[in-house]
Amino acid sequence: MTSEKELEIEGGKLSYSIQDGEVTVVSCRVSGSRVVIPDTIDGMQITKLDRKAFLSSKPLREICLPVGLKEIGDWAFAYCSNLKKVVLPKKDILLGRGIFKECEALTDIPHLGETGIRAEQVGKLLGAVPTKLEADYLFSPKEAGERVWLSRFDDRLREFLETPDEDGYTKMVYCGEEDIVANMDLYLAERRRAKSRLCFLRIMNDTELSEDFREKLKEYLVSHTKGCASQAAWEVVFKEHGNEQDYYEAFAKVGCLTEDNYDAILSEMGESYPEMKAYLMRYKSQNMESSDFFDLLSLD
Repeated sequence: MTSEKELEIEGGKLSYSIQDGEVTVVSCRVSGSRVVIPDTIDGMQITKLDRKAFLSSKPLREICLPVGLKEIGDWAFAYCSNLKKVVLPKKDILLGRGIFKECEALTDIPHLGETGIRAEQVGKLLGAVPTKLEADYLFSPKEAGERVWLSRFDDRLREFLETPDEDGYTKMVYCGEEDIVANMDLYLAERRRAKSRLCFLRIMNDTELSEDFREKLKEYLVSHTKGCASQAAWEVVFKEHGNEQDYYEAFAKVGCLTEDNYDAILSEMGESYPEMKAYLMRYKSQNMESSDFFDLLSLD
């Protein structure tokens, strides 16, 4: 193995080493929000990201990985708290432990070079696997988007929804970690928001989604809308996606907006997000208000 060398790239400076004609990225000093790792250096393919290569790179928001990548080492992107998007080649990649540990902002892992609605949706679903779905076994860049993978994704999501909310807290207590979330009620509320996030995600990215499972996802959201004992679905929309119309559209279309909660929703919104408030008002006018009695009369 040669000594480490450096290379200026888009978004930072790589430190790398060479062995047997292949390049390993040892580390990177990130200076921009978007990093693009080249496919080759001096004609040799970059095939590996070393362990902790991008550890705690706070400026990093998006990274495009090389087409010849074979391995990502342990904790390569751990604690990159602002990382939102990782573009990966669609191939088998040896994955280390905790590569996206504490990457809570991560939402999108699309395949390199693939475009279109299906590819975009698959990227969103794969992005949820390491941070939201608690299913490391589903993190397979090569298989993601295939019918079998999507079925396994939905099986895991179904299992996640059916798991009692308090189960995780009990495990934390057994492990002596209950101080992480000191209040049981707060823990339960967050678990319901986590489930609501995933329900919205799957409904809004519905490639190969069966109608039966779609109905189950809708039922969960409707049972956690504004006015219910748990308002997790509404909290996710309003507090986390306040000015994103696609979330309000999903919220309304699955049945979470009702005659009973409409006024309370608008009251809570107040002066916030006036365009979203206007959307809900239009939706109610066009889809929920009953016709005038005389409009229902037929003069045939």
